[in-house]
Amino acid sequence: MLVGKMKKIVLCAAMLLAAGCAKRPEEIMATPVTADSYMQMQCPQLSALKAQKEATLAKLEKKQTNTAAYDRAWMVIVHVPVASMSGGDKEEDVARTKGEVQAINAAYRSRGCAAG
Repeated sequence: MLVGKMKKIVLCAAMLLAAGCAKRPEEIMATPVTADSYMQMQCPQLSALKAQKEATLAKLEKKQTNTAAYDRAWMVIVHVPVASMSGGDKEEDVARTKGEVQAINAAYRSRGCAAG
């Protein structure tokens, strides 16, 4: 009986600690961003901004993937999400940039810019 309670306690503690781990980029939802501010731009401007934001998002996602992997590894070793705790978690930046990319893409399509 005591062993069963200990297993439940350990399981609950592990779940709480895992909740502190950095999310993988595909688990992060985009922050809503309105396309209105991009609707005034011409297609060449949108195209350049689109490429810039997509490159930024790719870099952020790579950092976030590494942070999530390190957190999971550290959880196995010391049961603490070390990478997130040391400032490596870029969840807010990934969410904001995903939203910006979506808004730019919406403006890009709405303005009839060439696919690219």
